[in-house]
Amino acid sequence: MDPHSRHPVKNISIHSLDYHYIEKGEGPTIIFLHGFPDLAHTWDESIDVFSKDYHCVAPYLRGYYPTGIPEDGDYRIKTIAEDIQVLADQLGIERFYLVGQDWGASVVYAIMNLCPERVIKAVTVAIPHPRVLKADLITLYKARHFWRFSTPARSLAYTRKNNFHYLDVLYKRWSPTWKNYQETSDQVKATFAKEGRLEAALGYYYSFYENRSNKELLRFYGKIQAIPLLAMAGKKDGALVLDPFYKMEEKMKAEFKLVIHEGAGHFLHREVPDFFIQEVQKFLAPS
Repeated sequence: MDPHSRHPVKNISIHSLDYHYIEKGEGPTIIFLHGFPDLAHTWDESIDVFSKDYHCVAPYLRGYYPTGIPEDGDYRIKTIAEDIQVLADQLGIERFYLVGQDWGASVVYAIMNLCPERVIKAVTVAIPHPRVLKADLITLYKARHFWRFSTPARSLAYTRKNNFHYLDVLYKRWSPTWKNYQETSDQVKATFAKEGRLEAALGYYYSFYENRSNKELLRFYGKIQAIPLLAMAGKKDGALVLDPFYKMEEKMKAEFKLVIHEGAGHFLHREVPDFFIQEVQKFLAPS
């Protein structure tokens, strides 16, 4: 069990993995999906508020402690989307809202394509839709951690060096105005120090690199569904450029809202939680 979450943590078997998840509240379901380097309790502030009116579920994604590590090393985003679909099945949730940040946002887009009839509305943070991403020089520079994390040889020893100092570098680069990141960073480091856990977290990047030319997967990820979507980003995010978010306004097929926070970075939901919660509340509210 994650000692850092202040909400109840449960577990269930999904695709032969012992899947752990935070669960709190009653009402319509919101599934919260975390990114890297992070854990499910990244949503604690949000769950504090939303659990008053919603049934909140926040899984520790495959490979992230304490959820199990897949023996086959499958960390494709489509596979993780299938995990979440099974989680909803097992919890008896027919339809749900989705909220995801970083890799969690990528999983949100995949779930929207996997079972669009089940998604009521979706919220993504810090990652634009795959359909609008372009590998220009500025984007490649800002996302240069993808090269560092592309293979075990490039990433494992480097990331572990000096008590995972590279993670602190990433927090500072991605969220330069987030002053209280260190507690979160220390918690993540403690889990990455456990056997196999850093390899699992970086497995998302290895999988991305290995499947970057998989036409079938690229077609799947590139689909755009007619599902209401709120996309949020921080103007100070050192990991991305904002142009693709504006392109989403042209591409989306249903209600779409783009919110850019002038002072926040990559972890917008942690840096300005009140702002984040208010925007999501307004978007999820019935029309």
